[in-house]
Amino acid sequence: MKIVERHVIIFSIAMYVTAIGLLIYLQFIGKERQFTVAIDIEKLCKVDVDENEWEYVVLHHSATDEGNAIRFDKYHREKRKWPEGLAYHFVIGNGSGSGNGEIEVGDRWKKQIYGAHTANMDLNQIAIGICLVGNFEEENEPTNNQLESLTSLVNYVSKRYKISESNVIMHNQVNQKGTACPGKNFPYEQLIDRVTRSEPERTL
Repeated sequence: MKIVERHVIIFSIAMYVTAIGLLIYLQFIGKERQFTVAIDIEKLCKVDVDENEWEYVVLHHSATDEGNAIRFDKYHREKRKWPEGLAYHFVIGNGSGSGNGEIEVGDRWKKQIYGAHTANMDLNQIAIGICLVGNFEEENEPTNNQLESLTSLVNYVSKRYKISESNVIMHNQVNQKGTACPGKNFPYEQLIDRVTRSEPERTL
C-alpha cells in the first residue's frame, strides 16, 4: 500500500470517529445534566442548639438567574440592614453560583432562630424559609436537581417537626402584601405530589 493511500485511510478513519463524537455531543447541548443528588439530609440539618418548634415551610425563589447563600447574606446585611443576614434557612442552588441542587444551610437554621423571608412576622417565627435560586416568574422552572433536593429537604423537616402537607406553602400564599414569589412556573403541585408519594404507607 502506498504511503499516500495509507495516510488517506488514516485521515478518513479519524474524521469518522470525530463525526461520531460530535453527534453524541450535540445530543446534550442545551439539555440539563441530570444526576441523582446524594445528600445526607439528617447530617445537613443537624444543629447544636435547642430546636425551634417549626410549624410551616415557606417556599421562595431568589428572582435572580444566579446566586448563593453568601451573596444573598451580603445583600440582606448591607442593603436590607438585617443584622442576622440571610433571610432564609436554606438556599438550593441552580448551578450558577453554587452547585445544581446543592443545599446551603443558613445561620438562622444553625441558630434555630426566626427567618425574615415573609412580611408576616408572626409566621416568620415558626416557618422554615427555603429559597431556590432562579426566577420562576419568567420562563424558567427549577432544575430537576433543585426539585429533587427540595423534595428531600421538605420530606425531612416535615417528618421531624410534624408539619402537615397543608402547611407547606408558597410565599404568595402567605397573608401579607401581594407577591408573585416563587413565580408562576414554580411546580408546587408536583412538589406536593412528590412529597406525598415518598411518605411511607401507614398501617393500622
